[in-house]
Amino acid sequence: MSKPPLRWTGVLFAFAANMLLVTVTNGLVHTFAWPPEFEVLATLVAPVVAGILTALYVPARGGMHAFLGGMLSVLPLAFFIFEGTWQFGVFAGAFCTLGGAVTEVILRKVRT
Repeated sequence: MSKPPLRWTGVLFAFAANMLLVTVTNGLVHTFAWPPEFEVLATLVAPVVAGILTALYVPARGGMHAFLGGMLSVLPLAFFIFEGTWQFGVFAGAFCTLGGAVTEVILRKVRT
């Protein structure tokens, strides 16, 4: 059984969703001067949601699309959103992948 090809729109969706959700969440944390512990919302929760949305958007291989889009977003997030803290950018990309992969596995089990 051959795998369907990757769709560039799926990768672009993952990149854009990760950038948007992480940027908005990070902005909320800084605007409302929430405690530093709430930074986990921007580095963990928002990317997982972006990965989930990507797997729902792409009917097949959602985890791979989330991986590519999440990894493409690492550098812009690290430099522009997290102000040079590259570890947060890597976390955001990795958790986007995790959300997409887990959702893809769940969707496969539901479909069969």
